[in-house]
Amino acid sequence: MKKLILFFVVLLIVGCSKDDEGESFLDKYDGSSWMVEEEEDIDWGGVEVITFSNGTYSYSQVIGGGPIPGAINDCFQFKEGTNVIFGLEMTYKILKNEADEFLLEATLLGVEIGTIKFTPQGENLLMTETSPEEGTETAILIPSESSYDDYCN
Repeated sequence: MKKLILFFVVLLIVGCSKDDEGESFLDKYDGSSWMVEEEEDIDWGGVEVITFSNGTYSYSQVIGGGPIPGAINDCFQFKEGTNVIFGLEMTYKILKNEADEFLLEATLLGVEIGTIKFTPQGENLLMTETSPEEGTETAILIPSESSYDDYCN
């Protein structure tokens, strides 16, 4: 009888510890902002900032002129399901939301147009965008003091 009780206690402990390990990428990075690290020889003076959220929108992105007076910023918020981007209805599906990987698939009119993946890389994040037309592009995201809200609200 003692062995049976010990067995159930061990199962309970193992089961509870697995629940604690279930933190998702969006849980881990909720509210954090990141900017694209520019290569030393490329400085377009603009800004690209991504802010993650574990709410309605999984991430928000601003791409624009940065500190240049009168610069226009393009502001995007991405959620699972239908999003309207430049007047086009695109669908985003979260394929993975694990502590070490966040992967989205984008479709237009039912055709996959690409994926975007975020993975931790030391103190930074690696953003990998893949599309049939353009292949695979990667960028390093570094922690940012500014957020989407600083440019778009």
